[in-house]
Amino acid sequence: MPDETGHLPDGPGGDAQGALESAARHLRATPCPTGGSPARQREVLRGRQQRDLLAWAREDDRLISPVDYLPLAARGGEEHRVWPSPDRARYWKATYPGFAGFTVILVPGADSEPDLTPALPLEYLERLLLQNRLFGDDVRLEGLAIEDSRMVLITSQPVLVGDAVEEDEIIGSLAKLWFKPLWGLHLGRPGSLAFYRDLDEVAVFDAHPANFVKDAEGIVLPIDLILLHASESLQEALNRYLG
Repeated sequence: MPDETGHLPDGPGGDAQGALESAARHLRATPCPTGGSPARQREVLRGRQQRDLLAWAREDDRLISPVDYLPLAARGGEEHRVWPSPDRARYWKATYPGFAGFTVILVPGADSEPDLTPALPLEYLERLLLQNRLFGDDVRLEGLAIEDSRMVLITSQPVLVGDAVEEDEIIGSLAKLWFKPLWGLHLGRPGSLAFYRDLDEVAVFDAHPANFVKDAEGIVLPIDLILLHASESLQEALNRYLG
């Protein structure tokens, strides 16, 4: 099979792991807006982070032309388009234009309930870093693309092969890492589970069997969870769901 992605930056053994941390570090310095409603501040910050991430990609030679991957990419869910690397060892993933996956915030109101919302670029990068740190994954930031004047984030991660996982196996595997279920909180795919760990205030969402596999040794491995460090206000809301 010809190497259809050989012209794309990086590959196994490249420095895309370092690129993920470098890009996140760059966005952590983006100034937060002041004044206006929280929703308005969030959208202003989104624009600033997109601007700063694009500047980082240009400086780091991380811009990818859409013509290099659009013929290969297929819809892989609500967050990404995916395609395999030539050796089938990794999946490349491109967010939809102007979109950086989902995160969870509190919906304004009397009850302040957690809900899904489009993530900011930094929230997406921090989520990938958590995936690597918590679960020993190897998610890499390969670069950015521009489609119809909108930013696309391109990552890659190993292909995980294994057996299907039951819900109780998900709960058991995360319990070994000190995550407690958030009973009754289903964000993401209908019926998906959510978890919280007070050791480092990390929350896990969209945990359902399609986002896990079980390897030959019986180890349950997550693929694409929504992960975040919960703010103090979100922690208070999540506490209502702890058993």
